[in-house]
Amino acid sequence: MHSSKMESVRARIREKQESYTLYNFERLQEEAFASFFDLAQEYTTLDNLYLVCALVPKEFFALDTRLYLLDQDGKTLSLMCSSTNGLEKDFSAGNPEVVVQEDPYFTDSSYVIPIRGNRAVGELLPFQHLKEILGMFEIFSAEKISEQQRFFLEKFTNRIGYNLHQKQLIHQNLNHIKFINQLVADIDHNVISPNLYYRLFLKKLKKSIKEEAAIQEKVRELVSFCPEIDDRTCQKLREIYHALGNNLEAQDESRKEMERHYERTSLYLETLLRRDHFKHGTYVLRKQRCNFRTEIIEPTLARYLPQFKQKDIKVDNRLDEVPDELLELGVDKGLLAQVYDNFFSNAVKYTEEIQDEYGYRVKFVSYGKKRLKDHFDQGVNGVKFTVFTTGTPIEVDEGDRLYDEGYRSPASEFKIGTGHGLHFVKHIIEIHGGEVGVEPQKYGNNFYFILPQRQDQTAVADDREATGRIIW
Repeated sequence: MHSSKMESVRARIREKQESYTLYNFERLQEEAFASFFDLAQEYTTLDNLYLVCALVPKEFFALDTRLYLLDQDGKTLSLMCSSTNGLEKDFSAGNPEVVVQEDPYFTDSSYVIPIRGNRAVGELLPFQHLKEILGMFEIFSAEKISEQQRFFLEKFTNRIGYNLHQKQLIHQNLNHIKFINQLVADIDHNVISPNLYYRLFLKKLKKSIKEEAAIQEKVRELVSFCPEIDDRTCQKLREIYHALGNNLEAQDESRKEMERHYERTSLYLETLLRRDHFKHGTYVLRKQRCNFRTEIIEPTLARYLPQFKQKDIKVDNRLDEVPDELLELGVDKGLLAQVYDNFFSNAVKYTEEIQDEYGYRVKFVSYGKKRLKDHFDQGVNGVKFTVFTTGTPIEVDEGDRLYDEGYRSPASEFKIGTGHGLHFVKHIIEIHGGEVGVEPQKYGNNFYFILPQRQDQTAVADDREATGRIIW
């Protein structure tokens, strides 16, 4: 692979060598090229690059120039710089005969060449980039330009385009970074910090429910004195007592659901919008030792149990081979919770009913974990976490692509999704030093990830039995 790349580059170098031999540029023209490249690297601002573009032909060949660039609309040319006035304040000034065209052309007094950007660089960008034609380069007077000079100036303008494109992209990237940093600060101020007030609200709600429970207790005391109260009043008090009880039970259940939702939302907000991610340009882990089942898997699963029930999908963890007490890993809890969030979300969408070996129709999701001794290295075990879903086993070659960005299985054609979830899983596990995969099996597919566990991370002696149960 590397040798073929090297040969490809060597071939391009030889092609360039032959091209420059054919160009047969004059010594002064070669010096103009060299000076332009040196100065284009030396100056970092766009304004200085504009001046270099306009003044090199002036200083070397006594040719005046004007540099026009296309506006954001891609239709209007603005005069940015000229060899006579320098940086232009009136963008509408210039030669009205200069318009955007694909090929070089003459006006009454000048020669005009399109400035093209580097298409290959633009296609690599994930955001909307500048158009192929960036502007026009006008050289005058036309009668001074020989045919050989026209060829040189066209090549020179190509170099203007490539350097200009790179500078513009650098500035566009810097503006993106500034915007993202500002956005992160706004999110921290306007979203994450105010979100903390919900904790106070939930505490007040809990206190209010306790106060209502105290009122219910007073009603119970009144009911206990019923013999001294007429039957009709006593019956009403009993009804109020039971109504208060039912209402309190419903309120407390709603409060607990709100607390669970708040905790997960807060965890995801902090994890995904962490300032360090944007500062370093990658996910920055905040590792802590945690119990996978109680702190990551079950809280995440709780969000999806109603959907599993609605679709009649059974959930169990009877494939769990490692007791919870034996497993504590140092991981970023918020990011790993989102790994399971993606697995369970996919399970809701793609789990299918199958007929087992006994002829029963079943549809279920099963999760578990097992230890792989010395999986990563001597003394570095692996812990394999799995989520199995019943359905049609995927093809082996397709399994290799499931974790690729944007890939969607043909079976998911009519399902809502972007093909990003499993790629996110892969990225998060890999920055934890782990690996991901999927194992097609007889009755479905086993999605897994493996995390490293050094021997000194094992919490207790490995002498207890794992327990599993049907969750629903």
